[in-house]
Amino acid sequence: MKKRCLIVVGFICYAMVITSCEKGSLGGNSKHKRYDSLFLGISLGMEQKAFFDHCWKLNNEKVFTNGPAAKSVEYKLVDDFYAPVMMRFYPSFYRDKIYEMPVTFSYQGWAPWNKQFSSDSLLPHVLTMFKKWYGPDFKLLQHPRMGAVYIKMDGNRRINIFIRDDQFVQAVFTDLEMEREKKKEEENAPTN
Repeated sequence: MKKRCLIVVGFICYAMVITSCEKGSLGGNSKHKRYDSLFLGISLGMEQKAFFDHCWKLNNEKVFTNGPAAKSVEYKLVDDFYAPVMMRFYPSFYRDKIYEMPVTFSYQGWAPWNKQFSSDSLLPHVLTMFKKWYGPDFKLLQHPRMGAVYIKMDGNRRINIFIRDDQFVQAVFTDLEMEREKKKEEENAPTN
C-alpha cells in the first residue's frame, strides 16, 4: 500500500512538474545539468555496492543505525529541530544504481497523544532544512488527495515533500532521466 501510494504520488507530481517546467513556472535549472547530490555522502546514480559500503562504514562509526526491522538506514537529526528527529531511508535501484530515494522524518518522541510531535508540526522544519540543503525555491502544489506537496526541480533531480500520515513527513528524491529510462524499458518489455 505504501509503495503504491508513493508511485501514484510520484507519477502525479511528475506530470504536474513536467507541465509546469514546460511553462517555466518551477524555476528548474538547465535540463542538461546533473544534480545527483542527496545527503550524507549519498547520491543519485550511486552504485548499489558503493551505497552499502558507505552505509556500513557510517554504521561502524555510529553515524547510521538500522531502522525498524532492519529495513532502512536511520540517522538522528538534532541541529535543525527542537526535539530529535529520526530520518529513515532506503533507495530504489535501477540497473544497480540509485534512481529514487524515499525518506521519512518523524520526531523520536512521536505518539498519537503528543500533538507537538505530529507531522503537521514537523513539516515546516523539514522544509526549512531542505531549503538550507538544496536552495529556497520549493514550489507548493495542491494534490486532490495528498494535500500540500512541495516540489523542487534541479535538472535531473526532483524532490517532493509531503505529509504521509500523522507521524511521518515523506520526501522522495528522483532522478528523472533514470525514471524515464526505467519506464521506457518497462513499457517495451515483452508481456507473457
